[in-house]
Amino acid sequence: MAYNEIRDEIVVPQFMTFAILTFAGNANGNVPPIRKIFGPDTQIKNNDAVSVDAVNNEYYVPQDDNRLLVFDGLANGNVKPKRILITDDPDPNRVTIDTVHNLLIVSGGPKLRIYNRTASGNDKPLRVITIPKEYHPKGIDDGDGGSRQMATALMTVNSQRGLVFANTRVGGRFALEDFIGVWSVFDNGEVYPLYTIGGPNNLLKDVRGIALDPREKNVIVSDKTHNAIFNFHVPEVF
Repeated sequence: MAYNEIRDEIVVPQFMTFAILTFAGNANGNVPPIRKIFGPDTQIKNNDAVSVDAVNNEYYVPQDDNRLLVFDGLANGNVKPKRILITDDPDPNRVTIDTVHNLLIVSGGPKLRIYNRTASGNDKPLRVITIPKEYHPKGIDDGDGGSRQMATALMTVNSQRGLVFANTRVGGRFALEDFIGVWSVFDNGEVYPLYTIGGPNNLLKDVRGIALDPREKNVIVSDKTHNAIFNFHVPEVF
């Protein structure tokens, strides 16, 4: 799920019906979506995530076949993507947008791939951040396979500071090895995070969400295993 703070809209992916639903921000009760992206021309399939670029009014829908589908935020019905990016990751996981620096950031495996925001087709990343091997679990497959592969997933970004926050899973679920890594969007190569939040080997087990509270200078992290929401006061990243 994602929120468009400019249009006050809630955007929800539908995994089983291959759809993206948009609701008014004040929707309540059994109400229909105000828009629905749905149909064969959309090329959406088993989508479990959507990201919103509120500034440029675009939706980003990662697929498990190398592709990232981009739709106009006002698209409705059986519409074609406005552009498609073919990533070098067979399963692009999550997407976030740095609207200040005009960057698209894609997580997957042990890497964060940083593209021009409008990248399409076979455009290559501008930079690729690789998680240092020190953090990798024993027996890791450094390629795109391996049962205990280092995984980067959920992300958010502080565009004003040019910082990307990524959930980084070192081991399997339920292990005290997850952490939120913070990198510069200008980092490249095998780079240690500028900051780590909540671990590794400290608190987080199964991160399911990251959000920023700039006013209070908090990083907010939800954890499924703990069934809790943690507020980390980290003024250094704001």
